[in-house]
Amino acid sequence: MPFTLSRRSFVGSSLLAGLGLAFTRSLRADESNPHRFFLLSDTHIAADPKSTRLSGDVAVNMFDHLKQTCGEILEAGVRPAAVLINGDCAFKDGQAGDYGTWLSLLKPLRDAGLPIHATLGNHDDRAAIWKAIQNEKDAGQAPGSVVEERYVTVVESERADWFILDSLDQTNHTPGVVGAKQIAWLARALDIKPTKPALVMVHHNPDFATAKTTGLTDTSALWDILAPRKKVKALFFGHTHVWSHEVREGVHLVNLPCVAYPFDPKQPAGWVDCTVNQDRGELVLHALDKAHGKNGEKVEMAWR
Repeated sequence: MPFTLSRRSFVGSSLLAGLGLAFTRSLRADESNPHRFFLLSDTHIAADPKSTRLSGDVAVNMFDHLKQTCGEILEAGVRPAAVLINGDCAFKDGQAGDYGTWLSLLKPLRDAGLPIHATLGNHDDRAAIWKAIQNEKDAGQAPGSVVEERYVTVVESERADWFILDSLDQTNHTPGVVGAKQIAWLARALDIKPTKPALVMVHHNPDFATAKTTGLTDTSALWDILAPRKKVKALFFGHTHVWSHEVREGVHLVNLPCVAYPFDPKQPAGWVDCTVNQDRGELVLHALDKAHGKNGEKVEMAWR
């Protein structure tokens, strides 16, 4: 259910309006780099800033991790076109207080005029997060509702469009589902501009092999519309708290690292700087632990 959290975003009409969805245009080109996007996932913020979660035998403070991330974004030396947060915003089951604390941490980004688009994961609650956003003065725009009981958005940029999906099935229930209605909508939306590169983002990880998955239960149905459409260049996801990249049938599969706590302490916590070029994407990992061996790791994604 992406929400737009920004005081300076621009909403306009496009061909996508024919499907009942207004796109969101990020800051003007003279105010930001229109090709740079900062990607976050799995922030897991609790109401209490002192809350921690174990990563191995180390207690991780999620508040501190998101605070550091926001600080690094503000000090990055470039204004991105947008900040995209890929679900599991809240700690466990989407409590109102979780979102209050989460919004307070994001406020410096909002105050700086950075558009923020946030979708949901299985630890989020649709009603609670929207109520929290509505309580914030000038905090955000209403989510789209072109798919029944789901919220989707398209963030349009010069070189590629981001299609941000809603895979929340049940709060605090691990697997996720895109659903037949959302998949049908996505197929129609992708076909409106059949040659423009498309980048798809969803919280849950695709699972191509497991019958009983903790990721997307309808991976095959989603893949059936992504793989044949050559305009689809990459699928970004989170959920597993792992940083990885692979290519399947020419589509780049990017598992975004968590901001919060890695399940495997060998994995980095951090965020990703994504540059969209004419024929490829470039990713740079910003690990929160600057001594981590993968900090600064770069991934080149040539478009098929």
